[in-house]
Amino acid sequence: MVDTRSSSISPSRASTFLKALLFLAGVVAMLVVRALAQDPASDAIPEAIVVSPSPFQLRAARPRTIMTASSGSAGRSENNWNRGQRNINPSSGDPVIKSANGNDTDPSVKPGEDFYRYANGSWLARSVIPAGQQSYDTRALLKEQTSEQVRDLIQDAAATHSVKGSTAQRVGDYFASFMDEASIEARGLAPVADEMAAIAAITNKASLSAYLGSTLNSEVDGLTANADHVLGVWINQGFEDSEHNLPHLWQGGLGLPDRDNYVDPSLKMAEVRAKYQAHIAAVLRLAGFGDSQNKAARILSFETHMARTFAPDSDAANVFKQNNPWNRADFDVRAPGMDWDAYFKSAGLAGRSDFIVWQPSAVTGVSALVDTEGIDQWRDYLRFHLIEHYASVLPRVVAAEHFSFYGKTLLSTQEAPNRADAAVDATNGALAQAVGQLYAQRYFPPEAKARAQAMVRDLITAFRTRIANLTWMSPQTKEKALAKLATLEIGIGYPDRWIDYSTLDIIRGDAFGNMRRAEAFNRLRSLARLRQPVNPIDWPINPQVPGAVIMFSPNAEFFSAAILQPPYFDSQGDSASNYGSAGAGIAHEISHSFDELGDIYDARGRLGRWWSSEDLVRFRAEGAKLVVQFDAYCPLTDLCVKGKQVLSENIADLAGLLVAHDAYVLSLKGQTDVVLGGLSGEQRFFLAFAQRWRRIQSESALRRQITTDTHAPGEYRSDTVRNVDAWYEAYKVVNGDKLYVKPEDRIRIW
Repeated sequence: MVDTRSSSISPSRASTFLKALLFLAGVVAMLVVRALAQDPASDAIPEAIVVSPSPFQLRAARPRTIMTASSGSAGRSENNWNRGQRNINPSSGDPVIKSANGNDTDPSVKPGEDFYRYANGSWLARSVIPAGQQSYDTRALLKEQTSEQVRDLIQDAAATHSVKGSTAQRVGDYFASFMDEASIEARGLAPVADEMAAIAAITNKASLSAYLGSTLNSEVDGLTANADHVLGVWINQGFEDSEHNLPHLWQGGLGLPDRDNYVDPSLKMAEVRAKYQAHIAAVLRLAGFGDSQNKAARILSFETHMARTFAPDSDAANVFKQNNPWNRADFDVRAPGMDWDAYFKSAGLAGRSDFIVWQPSAVTGVSALVDTEGIDQWRDYLRFHLIEHYASVLPRVVAAEHFSFYGKTLLSTQEAPNRADAAVDATNGALAQAVGQLYAQRYFPPEAKARAQAMVRDLITAFRTRIANLTWMSPQTKEKALAKLATLEIGIGYPDRWIDYSTLDIIRGDAFGNMRRAEAFNRLRSLARLRQPVNPIDWPINPQVPGAVIMFSPNAEFFSAAILQPPYFDSQGDSASNYGSAGAGIAHEISHSFDELGDIYDARGRLGRWWSSEDLVRFRAEGAKLVVQFDAYCPLTDLCVKGKQVLSENIADLAGLLVAHDAYVLSLKGQTDVVLGGLSGEQRFFLAFAQRWRRIQSESALRRQITTDTHAPGEYRSDTVRNVDAWYEAYKVVNGDKLYVKPEDRIRIW
């Protein structure tokens, strides 16, 4: 299963480098985002980043955008743009892939001997790993293609000077303002003067608490070990209450990625802390504050005290550690120090009686610091983080210092992305659905959505039959599974109702003001959900982000328009290929709502196991057979796949393939599919499945994947076909072929 995140990036995240580079390996999640963001793990969608709230199965975290200090013309960032790749626009007559690509196959390889190389041999032979990378695959191609599409439409909006108040005007003017470095330079640090004055006006615990409450932002999306401010909030239904949205409070306020960066005694981390302290001092000097060296030392010490109260990353692997219901009175008793009345009033949460506190130790610890740390210390800390927060829309010397630490020191990135790429990211963060609306209009028309929805309906029908016939589920558990399937909401492409941005004023030439107003708009919109019923169709991922989201609570899944394009889905192309590729990927994700991960949440997204202990025993017994099968795959003489480590995803691959094939057969309504390129529909279905996993990578990347990743290498995931009877018939695979498995030994599970 995987972001990055990813759900929409808040404006603050789009302006600075994400502190929380998490690498968690949990087993449960409320919200899982699969996006094209990390390198080595490919997945069904094809890659997953877990974004929750609830304990995660986190593969990687989205890095905070690194701001460049220099201007530049529009261009492709080194890791995002596809050189020489033409945009694919089904609605405009651009060329599209009509079926699984037969030109990528190697006919000299017998399918029953090596189906992966039969399907991908020519592609593998001619493909080259890009310079500076360790791998290349179809998801990388899609990421590049989508990045180029988004960049082009945002730049087109900026060039057209559309009517005031239109979607294109907001998107275009936000981008143009971010690119207008001359105006940003001319204003200097004047844009933060009012906020600096507010910090200077803090004189006591009440005014400090009120100011901290004003920074509580809806920036937490599950990819962060700590929010961008002291505490963050995410609005979603409760773990046990599916009828009401509640504020989920998260730890936050650190400048380094996570608590371990502060408490790890190693020499390497000590060097990072020393460089961070130097960075703090540099930022304070740029902001015009004296005694910067001593202030920087005190700020680092202050953050270290804060970090020691934070929950460790490992706690995020246990949903029950995150489910901490507090009422309003609990804060005064369990977290003394903060003036909570002043805090919640300023945060817009006055009168709220119920909360979910994810990390109680952090809330208690931060509150205690309000009492134990002096006001001057707090003011210095807040001034530094204010500049950091808005680095992208302040003079280039600030952005340069920001990149020097977060880019060069933490990521070893020597060259900052050009300004145009940063502007695209910032615009996406501030106006996520506005950009998404333009994206959908250009690249995913209504007929594409309708065709994908029809495929999903077939998948749900196939799942219903498969669940009813499962041998490892008891009749009582099947009843619960079918009830969960019946309530499962699946969003395709883009929301039916877009966010109304009519109250958000975007002014060309006011980069700082645009960011501030966008933050305020998104914050108020998020808090408004507390007064609304739980809505599982409130989209947590944007159309222009290639990926998918599983929301276990509520019970919903979302697949973006950007993931539903070639090479995975072609709205004008071959159904067999669509079902074999995108269909199998979507079914893979749906299956997670009914496996050991989905067992944690019921049909209404509430915590509570619904399998019996006997179901679990039978399920694991079936899974053990798949462990043995994958243990036998050895890409190198001294390196074999760890079947147990990759089991969960392999089971989902098998479920996805079986269900997608059933759905494909349903779509034919008893007819025989046409022959295209000499291939039957059945052959194209399995060929598309194998081609979704193609990948070239260095030996070191392969070794790292097998050692640490929960996903098997693509060539072995494509071999899932050997457990499916229909594949044998389609390709005439017989006893004696290398991939042949006796019918009685083929692994079913689903």
